[in-house]
Amino acid sequence: MEKEKYDLSRYADRLYLAAVRKTRDSVAAEDIAQETFLAALVQLSRGKRPENVWAWLLAILSNKYCDWLREKYNKPQISFEEYPFEIAGESAGDDENDDSEEKLEAIRRELGRLAGIHREVMIRYYMHNQTVQRIAKELQIPVGTVKSRLNLGRQHIREKVTDMENYTKQSYEPDTLHIACAGGAGLHEEPFSLVPDSDRLAQSILITAYRKPLAETELAKALGVPAAFAEPVVEKLVAGELMKRTNGGRAYTDFIIYTDTDRKKAFEKQLSITEKYFPLFWEEMERGLTVLREKQWYQQQTEHARTKLELHFCVKTLKNAVVSVRDEVTGVMSYSEYPYRKDGGRWIAMGMQYPAGYRHKDDVEFWKYEVNGEAGYVERNFRDTKTVELRCYGTSLNDDFSYSTIYDHAQQYVKWFYELWQKIPAEESAISVPVIQEADNLIKQGFLKNGNTLELDIPVLDHAAYREECELVSEYEGEIAARVREILLPVFGHGGVRLPSHLKSVPKWQQYMFCGNSVPMMVIYKAREKGLFLKDVGYPLPAALLICEKA
Repeated sequence: MEKEKYDLSRYADRLYLAAVRKTRDSVAAEDIAQETFLAALVQLSRGKRPENVWAWLLAILSNKYCDWLREKYNKPQISFEEYPFEIAGESAGDDENDDSEEKLEAIRRELGRLAGIHREVMIRYYMHNQTVQRIAKELQIPVGTVKSRLNLGRQHIREKVTDMENYTKQSYEPDTLHIACAGGAGLHEEPFSLVPDSDRLAQSILITAYRKPLAETELAKALGVPAAFAEPVVEKLVAGELMKRTNGGRAYTDFIIYTDTDRKKAFEKQLSITEKYFPLFWEEMERGLTVLREKQWYQQQTEHARTKLELHFCVKTLKNAVVSVRDEVTGVMSYSEYPYRKDGGRWIAMGMQYPAGYRHKDDVEFWKYEVNGEAGYVERNFRDTKTVELRCYGTSLNDDFSYSTIYDHAQQYVKWFYELWQKIPAEESAISVPVIQEADNLIKQGFLKNGNTLELDIPVLDHAAYREECELVSEYEGEIAARVREILLPVFGHGGVRLPSHLKSVPKWQQYMFCGNSVPMMVIYKAREKGLFLKDVGYPLPAALLICEKA
């Protein structure tokens, strides 16, 4: 009897006619009637049981009509996120503990099942508050096509809403996750190879299982995929040591994931400190540069290579100084404490989570000051060397601070850079053609230059010279740390990332990594702005060294 009472299909024609009488527009009436049915179905799926169904539907229709009027007269459109779904004459007390997420959970989770062309217009219209006209313009499709896709999307949700599972936003507008690590990667470039940029399911599973442990069936429901798809991915991530299981068998992400909020929590404080106390950082840095410039191995470099050597020295010194202050808060973790991994590596993973549609270039004022940790790539017994090693920091002072090209073929590039330095003819090269075809990217990033022939354009040191640079770094990082300790400690004291309660394996230093991470480049950019460093340098600057030891 109750099922018959709440069979809304028998009200369809009456509701449409009521909408026509209000709008005097048959197309708009159809939209309003469909939206009324959708809102009603959501309420029923949440347990709403109105005594007078027709009066209840008319009340919803009246609200939808008001929304249509607002849009018609260019007043702010109300999105699903903002629409309260409260019915006139009914108590709001029943839902006082519900937020908009809970009220619209049914709609959002079913969006994940829509085909991409329908899902995009539904998300733009209902989640991002875009008008039909704007959607048509941005997607370069007719207005009628937008309306058609909205109608089909609403119809799908209307048919499925009573059977929906507990989907999350990650199912229909997924964030992305980029994996990074401290330490040495595995034999097959683990952990990076476990979660490639193209594997959105693995990324979504790691994001979803970060806040609390979940069974595979729960993960599948949250992401809107069959459990059979989620299970092998979870097994791979557990085997690869990026996930762990509880005693009850639930899986959880076993490394820290930084959100945009985490990364920027202490950013403004760092900027303020650098602006106010710049001389405390730079006076000692300038003394260190003076000593560096007197070294014979510095003077033997080309003009470009000297500048890049100076940058490497400054980044390493300033970064180490900041880390030494951080260590007072977090304790020191030596490389010997890094866990040995099944894949032969010795690494600690970390993840960078970005919202859907995120573009680094739209957030340039933050990423301008970012520094990737120093990466090192060693090749042994190549040609006449005992070792040849590339060491580089990723910064924004070259055209690609992530060094994605270098990371992709690091071992091959180490060899190729040595061959270029030794002026070995291309026909005698041991390097594969696909690697050599990346020359344009490496010129753009400042590793190579193209004169009469292709040449290496970064400094080359022997091991004795590199040890001297390291000793010089150690001396001046200590001097700088002593001078700035009191101004940096409060930043680390209040800027840490809070971890989920079940996550016990994350080293403390990772919680505070972004507290001072921007300071080194803030200091360098301030010195450049004042004409104290990198003056009139207009070419890309990788903070990189090639270190060679002859056999």
